[in-house]
Amino acid sequence: MIVNKRNSIQWVLAGILAIMIAVIVMAGIFFSGERKGKSLLTVLETVSGAADLEVRDFRYSQAGDPEFQWEVRADLARYYREKELLSLETVFVRMLSRKGREYFMTGRQGTLNSELGDMTLSGDVEIVSDEGERLTTDTLNYRASDRTVHTDDSVQMHRKNLDLSGKGMTFTIERNDLVLFSDVKAVITDVSLFR
Repeated sequence: MIVNKRNSIQWVLAGILAIMIAVIVMAGIFFSGERKGKSLLTVLETVSGAADLEVRDFRYSQAGDPEFQWEVRADLARYYREKELLSLETVFVRMLSRKGREYFMTGRQGTLNSELGDMTLSGDVEIVSDEGERLTTDTLNYRASDRTVHTDDSVQMHRKNLDLSGKGMTFTIERNDLVLFSDVKAVITDVSLFR
């Protein structure tokens, strides 16, 4: 009976050792890939060997432009290699402009083109700025080439003393310019026209 316990303990220790070696190898692949400029997706593709990949608690950061940074997080991400597209669920995006402005975007679903950096968000989409401005809409498209956010849907924007609504919008992040296209309504409070 002692021999059986000793053998069982040896098998458990061998299993723990194998798991530890696998974790060390995975960490080595991950960190060596980061130093060579590879993205997390490239490392995960290498590890999985599959054309499609599913990741829970997904996090992806843009690198290479010190003047503009962004990060995408999602509860679930599915990568489609042929389309170079990520399908995202419960999405959070953080953007930091070269002027130091910070924007937080959320949506129930989204996509990210891993080649271009373009994104779409849909379902209860909201943008909140570091200064408390809040914009809500149904869908939102981000174009990385000119750092603009666009929608054809109805938009509501709230900030101190100002409520705006309209249909269709373009927001240029670097210039901090917002253009509403049609059906624009504005409510301004605490304004004195005559002093």
